[in-house]
Amino acid sequence: MTEDHSFNYRESSAFDFANAPLYRKKTTLDQGNLRIATAAEEVITTIKGAEETRNTAQVGDRIITGVQGEQYVLTKEKFEDLYERDPNNSSCFISTNVIRAMQLVENTELTAPWGEKQRAAKGGFVAQRVDDPSDIYLIEEGAFKATYAPEVVVHAFEGVRDEFGVLPLGDGRGER
Repeated sequence: MTEDHSFNYRESSAFDFANAPLYRKKTTLDQGNLRIATAAEEVITTIKGAEETRNTAQVGDRIITGVQGEQYVLTKEKFEDLYERDPNNSSCFISTNVIRAMQLVENTELTAPWGEKQRAAKGGFVAQRVDDPSDIYLIEEGAFKATYAPEVVVHAFEGVRDEFGVLPLGDGRGER
């Protein structure tokens, strides 16, 4: 978010994600950047001194500190849906969340899934969870670039099968 600039309000439904590229978090979440709310508390997400949004954490919600020191809230259920323990480092979590995202061409404000206004400056990103298309939110440009990478999609080879219906090994041309 930039200061002293106007923000154009957009309904989440105004964004067409049909051809938006897929991304996945490339960073792990260290346990030290995660805490569990023990009482209701307001969490103000601030990046580079500018307020992005507010949310109220309830008892049991997860409060995460992101790559730029910004804090945000996930319910226990949403956290368990979006993260799993890193099998190579039990003090870290790996995001299982895949999103579609588009870079913003103007300063944008929308109503986030948690019911509060959220802002991102031109250059930031609007994101949509692939497994929950109603979950649309904004990500500040620097936080997005530090956190996300293009998702690699592996397509099954649709080549010629042998007499048993099995695809050939190797590069798909029958070389073994």
